[in-house]
Amino acid sequence: MLSELRALTNEIEPDVFIPQLVGTCAQAGVAVVFAPTPKGCPVSGATRWLSSDKALLMLSLRHATNDHLWFAFFHEAGHLLLHGKKMMFLETKGLDGKQEQQADKFACNLLIPPAYAKQLPTLEKTYAAVKQFAVEADVASAIVVGRMQKEGYLSWALLNKCKVRYKWK
Repeated sequence: MLSELRALTNEIEPDVFIPQLVGTCAQAGVAVVFAPTPKGCPVSGATRWLSSDKALLMLSLRHATNDHLWFAFFHEAGHLLLHGKKMMFLETKGLDGKQEQQADKFACNLLIPPAYAKQLPTLEKTYAAVKQFAVEADVASAIVVGRMQKEGYLSWALLNKCKVRYKWK
């Protein structure tokens, strides 16, 4: 179901993608919950197996942009699929353990598959080029921008208009 959920990255309206995300994950036994981050808490997401066939995946919208939201979701999904059912994961900035690296790689490769990712270092740093690449990769342009920024191919100050900002209602 993750490829189906990956396609949702192109939908920017939470009223559209959240019910689809929650419903699809529920079919797979994963309860997805959005909860505001408590003041001063650096957590972006959390996962925990509740039973042998039911898991909880929480997202906080801590960074409030669609690239971070989707990366956090797929990172957390990576924990559920890769790291067994006895551990709980709370995602915060600066964690660099082996399991965090595995979940990061899982999310990176799912969002922008390696065949596409190898083009990122030389991708022209314009809205048009990023948009075209995103269409070809079938992923939101914000995710392309976020990945390029994270990997140092693009300044953190550039192309941020590709990102959608979210607020709690």
